[in-house]
Amino acid sequence: MAALSNRVHLFAHPSERDALNRTLTEILELPAAVSLDAPGYEEPVLVYNFANGASISVEFTLKSPHGGAVSRGAWLELVVDDPETLKRKVLEAGLQRVEFMGNDFFYFAARGGQVFRIVGPDQL
Repeated sequence: MAALSNRVHLFAHPSERDALNRTLTEILELPAAVSLDAPGYEEPVLVYNFANGASISVEFTLKSPHGGAVSRGAWLELVVDDPETLKRKVLEAGLQRVEFMGNDFFYFAARGGQVFRIVGPDQL
C-alpha cells in the first residue's frame, strides 16, 4: 500500500517567477521561499512551506507549462479556515478562475499553470 507525502515539486516558466511568488506569499500568505541553488538547474529552486508542514518546491525551467498550457500543471487542494475570504482575494488579484465540467468547486490557476482548489476543513 502506498501513501501520499506532503511534499510537491512543480515546474513553472521562468517568466512567471515573480507573479507565482506573489501568489504564494501575498495571496496565500505563505512565508518567504527558501532558495536552493542546486547544481545543474537553470535557476534556483524555491521551496514554500505551509502551516501543516507540507511544502511545494518550484523549479523554474523553459520546459514547463506556459502560455496556452495553463492549467496543465499540477492540480492541488488548499484547506483554509475561511475559504470565502481566500476566494475573494484570488479574484481581486486577477487570477484566473478555472471551470471544471465535473463539478462546481472553486479552482484558480496560479501563474505558471498550477491549479488550486480552495476548500474549508469541513469539505474534506
